[in-house]
Amino acid sequence: MSVLAMLAATGCGAASSGSTIGEADRRATTVDSCGREVEFDSPPQRVMAIGSEAPSLLVAAGAGDKITHYAGSLDVPFDEATSTVVEKAERVTEDSHDVSFEMIVSSGVDAVIGTDVTAGVDIDALAARLDKAGVQMLTVSGYCAGFEDRSTDGLSGFDLIYRDIETYGRLFGTDPTAKQAVQNLQKRVEAAAHRASGPRRSAVPLYVPTEGTLGSYGGQSLVAEQMTELGLDNVFADVPKRYFEPSTEELVDSTPDLVFAMYLPTGSSSLESDEDVIDALRDRPELAGIEAIEKDGAVLPLNYFYTSPGPLAVDGLELLADRLAAS
Repeated sequence: MSVLAMLAATGCGAASSGSTIGEADRRATTVDSCGREVEFDSPPQRVMAIGSEAPSLLVAAGAGDKITHYAGSLDVPFDEATSTVVEKAERVTEDSHDVSFEMIVSSGVDAVIGTDVTAGVDIDALAARLDKAGVQMLTVSGYCAGFEDRSTDGLSGFDLIYRDIETYGRLFGTDPTAKQAVQNLQKRVEAAAHRASGPRRSAVPLYVPTEGTLGSYGGQSLVAEQMTELGLDNVFADVPKRYFEPSTEELVDSTPDLVFAMYLPTGSSSLESDEDVIDALRDRPELAGIEAIEKDGAVLPLNYFYTSPGPLAVDGLELLADRLAAS
């Protein structure tokens, strides 16, 4: 049974600069991981990155050279620096959902950094078990809200991305690189928001699966924050959830100006491009009452990886800002 599950995504960031061998490598550091204090006697030297967020966060922090193992897809639209890192790392599994305690321990890593944990798994118990085996576990902060009784300190999704990068910079002794990466990302977010500025419009955020029920995103999602930065009003902003499945009536009654459509290319499905997702929405009879779906330029498709809590979220913001500016 798998113990670590990821909905992957990722991408930009500064090139890995590595840690300086010396006093910084002997420094004890305590890191907060979704409310769980994790103590390191020294910076990890062999890291397993699980899912799509961890590799790009570590590369942005200047610690990409510490990634020795990777569990996740190579189809993630990583930037060049991150792609180089994950391609050099030992591949544990294609599907990050398949990672097990045994896989982690047998890899010989001293730290594992990833996203969320499979439903039903006690994260504290898993962390304690790994700790006894000599492996420390950190969770990407953007997923902390998914754990019961765990706080994100009221920070926005983008702020959690920045905090992770700075935290990893502190842990690996690469603070200058991490701080510069955060500054660059913040400037890009500001520039994207400026390019998309214009009259406010409403939008419904949808996750479009190859088959089955459509999903949507409430006010606790990073998707909602991307929409806000772009001057869009999420029609489901008042829903106190990250992800949920709205009824057909709720979707039709939302009467959005735009449709924000996420999809996950896998190389083995019928949804592999922006055109595919638009066609799929228009082929759903239950959505016939949403006028925006039939309007050219009113559906904004986006590879799901561009909406997860890592640097790729900034890439996604830029892609959408360009489309909005051109519409």
